[in-house]
Amino acid sequence: MRDYQLIEKNKKKTLGFIIFFCLLITILVFTISYLFSPESAYLLSGLALLLAFFGSFFSYYYSDQILLKMANAHPVNPNEDHYLHHTIEGVAIAAGLPVPKAYIIETDIPNAFATGRNPENAAIAVTRGLLQIMNREELEGVLAHEMAHIKNYDILFSSIAIILAGTIIYLAAFVRRSVFYGSSKQRQEKNNANPILIVLGLLTIIFAPLIAKIIQLAFSRSREYLADATAARLLGYPLGLASALEKLATNQKPKQASREGFANEATVGLFIINPFTRNFNTDSIFSTHPPLEQRIEILRKM
Repeated sequence: MRDYQLIEKNKKKTLGFIIFFCLLITILVFTISYLFSPESAYLLSGLALLLAFFGSFFSYYYSDQILLKMANAHPVNPNEDHYLHHTIEGVAIAAGLPVPKAYIIETDIPNAFATGRNPENAAIAVTRGLLQIMNREELEGVLAHEMAHIKNYDILFSSIAIILAGTIIYLAAFVRRSVFYGSSKQRQEKNNANPILIVLGLLTIIFAPLIAKIIQLAFSRSREYLADATAARLLGYPLGLASALEKLATNQKPKQASREGFANEATVGLFIINPFTRNFNTDSIFSTHPPLEQRIEILRKM
């Protein structure tokens, strides 16, 4: 598949997700409002749909800043981190892209991610730990991988999906609390909880986290393979990225990452490697990344 076809595919995927998000929000609001106040269900669900569209618009333009803030990333000072600044410039030129904004995350755990809505409004964030352990070829490999996500418009879908998925989880939690509050109130008044509310609450508890996970994984794991291949093609040296992935795997500290909070369960799919695990070779439909051994093996055979 050609580059322009991949870009169009990712744009369509993003639009499809936004439509799905708006419909899901509307259904959730209509369901809970109909159970508690049928006469206002249509009005409230209409307002929810309107707010969902505004939320999607906001996410399109500001998801990158939200995600960078969540990661505690700060802009690179070219005078202090000139090595990183110049390396990003060089890789961007090789990729034929505008130079993305550069950010630093102050942690000794090596990792990196890219975000933004298009190559003209993109950013790459790397941790201080990444700069400390990577040689130049390895750093270029990591940056080229993130530049590939920018080039292929993977960042558009992944950034928006994370923000909107978080909104869905929050709303589902609100619905769940409302349902159980309603059931509790009915028990007090009628000493007999509405079974429909109980079933709805249980379904929300079961499926809300699952929906969030599926949305996160909708950013296909094949995108990681493609970004690896694109990075190798850009630099003409796949062994740099292969070596970088090996170093990344041996230097992850899940407990520290969780404590520092630069990543969370919603954003792990953004990073080049999952910061919350040391088992990188699990091949599961619920994995955020493809098996690391396979990624390295493919790169070494190029």
